[in-house]
Amino acid sequence: MTTPEPSALDGWELTGRISPRRLVRAAAVDAAGRPVNAYPSVHPISGLRSRVPWAVHLTDRAGHFRLLCADLDAKPSPTAAARDADRLSGLLTELAVPHLVCESGPTGGRHVWVALAEPIPADLVGVLARLLKGWLPTLDTAPLLNPATGCVRPPGAPHRLGGASRPLAGTLAALTTPSVTAGQVQALIGRLAAHHLQATAPQPAAAVRRPITVTDGSPYLPGPRRALSPTCRALLEDAPAGDLSAVLWRILCGAAAAHWRYPDVEAIAAFPGLEHARTLRTGPTRTPRPPTGPASPTVVLRRQWTRAVHTVAALQRDPDRGGDDPTFDARAERITALVRAVQSRADATPGRWGASRAGLAHRRVLDALCLYHLQAVRADDVEADIRRLALTFGLDRETARRALLALAADGWITRTRAAAGRHGAHWTIDPAGTLHTRISRTLSQADPRPAHTGAALRTLLLRELDDRLQTSAHDAFTPRQGLGLEAGNLYGRLSEPLSTVQTAQLMGWTATTTGTILGRLAAAGLVAVEARCWQRTSPEHLDDVALQQGTAGHHRQRAARYALERAAWAWWQAELAALRTRRHTRTRPSSGPKQRPSAACWPAHPRRRNGRADFARARHRLLAAQRLETQRHPQRRPRTETLGQNQTRC
Repeated sequence: MTTPEPSALDGWELTGRISPRRLVRAAAVDAAGRPVNAYPSVHPISGLRSRVPWAVHLTDRAGHFRLLCADLDAKPSPTAAARDADRLSGLLTELAVPHLVCESGPTGGRHVWVALAEPIPADLVGVLARLLKGWLPTLDTAPLLNPATGCVRPPGAPHRLGGASRPLAGTLAALTTPSVTAGQVQALIGRLAAHHLQATAPQPAAAVRRPITVTDGSPYLPGPRRALSPTCRALLEDAPAGDLSAVLWRILCGAAAAHWRYPDVEAIAAFPGLEHARTLRTGPTRTPRPPTGPASPTVVLRRQWTRAVHTVAALQRDPDRGGDDPTFDARAERITALVRAVQSRADATPGRWGASRAGLAHRRVLDALCLYHLQAVRADDVEADIRRLALTFGLDRETARRALLALAADGWITRTRAAAGRHGAHWTIDPAGTLHTRISRTLSQADPRPAHTGAALRTLLLRELDDRLQTSAHDAFTPRQGLGLEAGNLYGRLSEPLSTVQTAQLMGWTATTTGTILGRLAAAGLVAVEARCWQRTSPEHLDDVALQQGTAGHHRQRAARYALERAAWAWWQAELAALRTRRHTRTRPSSGPKQRPSAACWPAHPRRRNGRADFARARHRLLAAQRLETQRHPQRRPRTETLGQNQTRC
């Protein structure tokens, strides 16, 4: 790869050649005439050269992307931005995607450019941006998520602090001669989705390989031959699109799992799904493979078949699993889009949450409900009792109850089913159902995504919300003795470096309030300033802060108390059921009150001499059982099932 000399690069002339629009965005200036990092104005390309830094739109006037640019910010550190640029450049090179890597300016940021040979819809680029963000921490997703005004300074454009964007690797032809197709973008998305799922998948305890038999030099898995699954059959018979090598691989793996042999695969070699074994990609077209040599159709097909057989043989079989849910990926993408829509709406109204401590608690409850929807992969409603919510977002159950009522009154959520018996109330984050309907309609009209894209998007958002709630609910942020509710919410949202102004805008606070809370966190050693931006220090400091403030174990004590309350309620509900049916279906213990109730069988509920329920004695017995469980498993979080039936009530 060659790199043009910076002195030979005319940024304004290059802008005219690559810009999808006739206008560029021009930087604003402050009172002293210095350019600032904002591009509110427009400047015609046909006019005189702009005197201030400029940026090109990534989309055309119809909102379709013609350029892609990964803007890797140097705020964390220039080294991190350079490292992320190298990772992305390596992946693009592996996928044969022409690109250009530039140093954005004197701060050390990086721009990785890709020019598209065909327009790409904004929703597909949005998927790519979120998957890239989960892989490249320094990525600024704003240009890729804003099809209306998203823009980036092109190579050769001046920087507000001096210097200009200069190419580091690649050729300018990657920008001036667009060649990247939608199929290559889909292949990139598929590779990123697979990476995220592999990174979060649990490692098998012990992989047991299936036996492999070799006949006439070709391996296969012994067993009765089965027909291909409907998914593999569709891939085999339909005209392939996107990454043809991935289509071939999925078909061969499906055939190997169905106990096919190599002659069976040779018999279907002419089907459309095996196009990759017959032809090679040459730019935007494909040409037949050579008849002999390592790239010939026969050698490629036999080599890929051998790999597929050994890969399937190494997969650990789960006898309790009947197969993958074919609808999971689509459902995961829909619920992820729904939760993102709710989160975007909440982020657009920071004053609703930051105006009071009650508002901060309301936002935590809304985030917890979003997390439950993602975990259940359900768009209609989820069961959420107030004790479970309290343990999720780190406050008490009464605060959770009031927050649910306040959010429902403001139209953020709706209770779809009241609490009944041992079950909590059901809530939805889409009260009118309009968001889910609109998202489903949009996704149904979009191009098919690569396999596992929806699952990967869900995994990334799950990780983001779970990190936010877990960190903000830490013992270090206990409202009274600890750093407080405000500090916990701010720390939970500080997942990437932010300036004081950006933090104030995110939280809906004044600059004075924001500075006070940031100072409190900095004094505790939980945040630090680097390159004029606040960022978290090591999360291990949270435990040290909790110990210093005497709040360590506060969350565990609340969990133990709620487990006791759940067990007491479940015990009384079991007693009422026994009284209603007049049949004692549960075994009565012979040792009386000394026996601890189990999760499957309740003893008779304690009663006073007059026959009324003795709740105090029942609580005492449950507390004794809880202490015994804690002695046996001191590191285990108190659980309801150790005291009684694992049921909850709101």
